[in-house]
Amino acid sequence: MRRLRAALILTIAAVALALALSSASAQTWSAPASIATCGGATQPKVVFPFSYPSRRSGEGGILWLGAAPGCPAGATGPTTVDVAGLHSDDQPAAARPLAGAPAAGVSLAPPLTVLGTTNGQVVAIAGSSAQTALASPEAVLGEGFATTGFHKLSALGGSADLLATANGFIGDADIADVVQTPGGSEQIELLAQRHFAFSFGPPVFLVPVGSAPVTALALGMDFRADTIVVWAAGGEIWAQWVTNHDRVKGAPQPLGPSGYAPQISTVLSDDDRAFVAWTDEPPLGTSGVTRVFLDHSAAGVIFHSAEQIASFTEPADVRLTPGALSIDRLSLEGLALVWPMMRGGNYALEAAGVTAHKILTPALISVSGEDLRLGAVATGPRDEIVVLVEVAPRTATGFDATRQQILATRDGQTKGHPYDFTPLEQLAAAGMNSNPSVAVDPDTDRAVAAWQSVVSGVSTVQWAVSQPG
Repeated sequence: MRRLRAALILTIAAVALALALSSASAQTWSAPASIATCGGATQPKVVFPFSYPSRRSGEGGILWLGAAPGCPAGATGPTTVDVAGLHSDDQPAAARPLAGAPAAGVSLAPPLTVLGTTNGQVVAIAGSSAQTALASPEAVLGEGFATTGFHKLSALGGSADLLATANGFIGDADIADVVQTPGGSEQIELLAQRHFAFSFGPPVFLVPVGSAPVTALALGMDFRADTIVVWAAGGEIWAQWVTNHDRVKGAPQPLGPSGYAPQISTVLSDDDRAFVAWTDEPPLGTSGVTRVFLDHSAAGVIFHSAEQIASFTEPADVRLTPGALSIDRLSLEGLALVWPMMRGGNYALEAAGVTAHKILTPALISVSGEDLRLGAVATGPRDEIVVLVEVAPRTATGFDATRQQILATRDGQTKGHPYDFTPLEQLAAAGMNSNPSVAVDPDTDRAVAAWQSVVSGVSTVQWAVSQPG
């Protein structure tokens, strides 16, 4: 086992952090602001799609689930997918609906997943009140331009609670979900939209995954739109390579063990090598070692052995939260890995660049005496990453969602050198803050963050924008 040690430490005492955040001169992010909506607004997501294969567009948006904007005060109606456009100033425009309920008597529901396409469209996937055979909200998909909205919503057939998405280097888009076969077993389906298309093609079905249910799912895509599909089932992580001609290559490959609520992230490189990171936690109510693994395949997406990059013991009834780790492709085609660990009895993060041969010297992102968890990661046009973190007091069974802060830090990666993150900056003070999302405007290099909060008892989308990196 190779234990990675931090060479660059961002340890911030709670009092010192509060004092630093009180200084306006230290701020690189705007003060948090709310998007004016009608009724509750939840599950915000920030996205900047491509405008054509060689260029990302600066025309993005913040999407969320809510009531149709502009309705009379106190009125209620079906949940819609709404948007506030982001243009050259990266300030959200007035909110408006993208799509309503898919059919009479069927309403939309969390979770909301968003991705962009090569041709400037946004894709939104939400749950609905219709139940799949998997006894969870059926996933429905809408696609269109943020300026014109969605013409229709289509059912995917799987659950909105268990799906994965990926964008390729030139904007190709993939979606994977889990459906049931006529025989009652589970099967993963893959839907692809190539950079020259304006809609998703028919699904490609992977081999049935067996009798054990799929508990986690992840996708990665390379420049050519080959795809790596990774999932957890039966206490094991599995991987399958699918070519851009929709050919399933070989049999599923087992990568290593997975336990309670595994977190998975993956990327696929253009040399037909894949990286997969995941967590392996003991069941709730037990004391055991939590492990984080990274597996780098050989050419041809052939996996051999995973490397354990972190291990720590968690409280018996406290576990990592969704999105606990991330591996992302940078603009110059390097990789950035962010993963959980513990320092001094508190949750923290490490982040490092990854090459084909090793993990570079990691940086520690922590808050002294506080539990810090990964909230969201975005990459920018200058080879940098932006990291949002959540900080909340620990309880006997998790984290206090009523006193959660959202903080941000940013780094511009220099090849071959450790990350050099900015000091953590508070975006949202302690309160009912959740579901952070972030994306970097490729035209301005400003990061736009959004999160769900509660103002005067109503769920609200709040946002902040950073100065260019």
